[in-house]
Order: sequence, then C-alpha cells, then structure tokens
Amino acid sequence: MHWDPNILATVPEKIIRIANPFTFIAWFTIGVVILVAWDRTRLKILYAVKSLWVGFSILAMLWVIISSMGTSKDFVQVPEKALMQFFDYHNPATMTAMAVCLACCGGIVALAVMLARRPTGGEYSFYAGQGLLGALGLGALLAGAHFNGFDHWRENYIRAWTIARMGDYMINSVLISVGSVGLITLLSAMATYALTKLEFPGRDSMLYLFVASLAIPTQLILVPLFLMMRNWHVAALNFSFMDSRFGLIIIYAALSLPFTIFLLSGFFRSLPSELGEAAAIDGCGEFTTFSRIYFPLAAPGLTTAAIFNFIGIWNEYNFALVFITNPDLKTLPVGLYYLVVTQQYAAEWPALFAGIVILFVPTFLIFLILQRQIIAGLTLGSVKG
Repeated sequence: MHWDPNILATVPEKIIRIANPFTFIAWFTIGVVILVAWDRTRLKILYAVKSLWVGFSILAMLWVIISSMGTSKDFVQVPEKALMQFFDYHNPATMTAMAVCLACCGGIVALAVMLARRPTGGEYSFYAGQGLLGALGLGALLAGAHFNGFDHWRENYIRAWTIARMGDYMINSVLISVGSVGLITLLSAMATYALTKLEFPGRDSMLYLFVASLAIPTQLILVPLFLMMRNWHVAALNFSFMDSRFGLIIIYAALSLPFTIFLLSGFFRSLPSELGEAAAIDGCGEFTTFSRIYFPLAAPGLTTAAIFNFIGIWNEYNFALVFITNPDLKTLPVGLYYLVVTQQYAAEWPALFAGIVILFVPTFLIFLILQRQIIAGLTLGSVKG
C-alpha cells in the first residue's frame, strides 16, 4: 500500500461534501448550549434539552430564510447548501460571516452573564445590546449568503408577495387579527371585572363554566358551528358569517373569550377591591369604576392576553379555511397552503420559503419586542399583596 502525501489536502473538502449537515447543526447547537450555561453552577437536564431545541429551531429557521434567497436548482440538488456554505473555507465571505456571527453570539452570552451578576436596574441597555448584536449576526449571515450566490431574494419575495398574493392575504390577516384582538380585549376585560369584582347570584358558576369550556377542542365544534351559522344572514345589514371578515372576527372573539377570561381572572383578583369601594363612595357607577380605575390598572395583563390571542389568530388555519371561501378574503395561513400546493408542482420552492418568512416575521417581531411584557403579564397577579 502506497502512501499518498496529498491525501490530507482533500480530507476537509471530502468531509464537507459528504457529511450530513444536521451533524454540523447538532454540534453547533451543543456549543451554543455550553456557552449559554457557562456561568451556571448547576445545569439541569431540562434546561439543556430546552436550550438544545431552541438552538436547533433557530438554525432550522435560518435555513428557511437563506433558502428563500436561493434558486430552485440549489434546493433540489443540494438542499443543505444554505447552511453548509458557512463551512466552505474556500470562500472568504462565508467564513467572515460565520466569524462575525460567532463573535456576536459570544457578545450576547457575555451581556447575559453581566446582566445576571449586576444589581437590579439598567436592564434595558443590556437587552438593547443583545438585540443589536443579534441583528448584526443575522445580517452578517444573510450578507455572506448573498455574496455566495444566494442573491435571488428579490425575485422570490416579489413572486410570493404579488403573484402568490401574499400581500393581499397579509392585509386580510392584519384586519382580522387586529379586529379580533380589540374585541376580545374589551369583552374579556368587562366580563372578568364582573366575574371577579361584582357580587351577583351564579357568579362563581359562570366563571367555572368559562373555565370548563377550555376542555372542548375547537376542532370538535368546527363542523357543528359551520352547519349552524352557514345560513345566518341579516338582510338589513347585508351581513353573513360566511365570506365576511367581521363574521370571522366574531367567531374568533367568541372562541378566545374562555381562555382570556381565565388568564385575566387571577390578575383582576390581585387588584385591590378598596379602589372600587372608594370610587363608589365618590359616586362612580360600575362602568366608570371599570373604565377609569380597573381597566388602566389591568393594562399589563391585557397586553399579555392580547399578544397571545394575536399570535393564535394570526396563525389560525381551520376556521379561516371553512368560513372564508372568497379568494380575495383569504388569510395568510390559508394563502400559504395554496402557495404550497401551487409551488410544489411548479418547483418554485424558494418562493414558498419566502411566503413562510412573510408569515413568520410579524409574530416573531411582536414576541421579540414585547417579551418582557409577556413575562411580566404572566407573573402579575400570581402573588397578592
């Protein structure tokens, strides 16, 4: 057997070409978990598994975003190329992008360690720094992909926005989601105030009834609800629950009320009843007491409920598919399904990935910006006094 001195020069290239990309994803995720948990003296298995899953989800979403910038040929022939390009040591652009991303990840971990060891106060500057580093790292990866041949994002997103009508579907989703959340917030706040602060016969039974309705899956009532409401029509208002944005808003509001009332009931109970008694002494009625005292105080809890409802309604598919048959009124999840059906036969997978990104970005930004309000709203009302 003769030794070839040039065999070592081809080993890295062969490994990069043959190795499964998910192996690199797994090792990179494990590295992120180790960095995040570096300052912790006791690392629990649950925390490690959770961090591993979060890291894997981030890489999967990054793969979708970069694939939406490529071509159908890239995806069909080498689907893992979207992430494998950052291990191509022959390309300075991708290696530089990876180095900048890793540096940003290190900066995020360093800020997290400094924040954990810092006394209370000044957290917003650390969070802003982490957000800036995260945006810089993501921008570096996208820029590296752009300079490495994934530069077709304009055509893909224009095709998804116009030809696939994702822009029209987004407008419908925004109108329906915002209208539903506004109606849910108002009705649930009034109902929760009545069920927690007012005394009347059957109050506890009514609250338990709302809580018990959470055990009924919404998919179970979809068909009976459709059969019951498909012929409902108000001739004077020219209103019908079928093919109507407002009809779908009412359905979403009715289905979301039990969860929202359950979420807000603990928070409203933590608000002092003495405020209502003082308002009654001053001559305020129940509606004035609610609108001027309890409703403003309940803003953190209402914000949390609104965010959860918005995300759920934004991603809802079944009711939008059944109650909306007019193509001009379709929502984003339904439009994305139609995009899947059409693009898989046309082999335009990057346009499909672009549609996924369009659907994903609004809820991601909302959660990213308002994550502190979500956590604060969930913990408010857990301790009374």
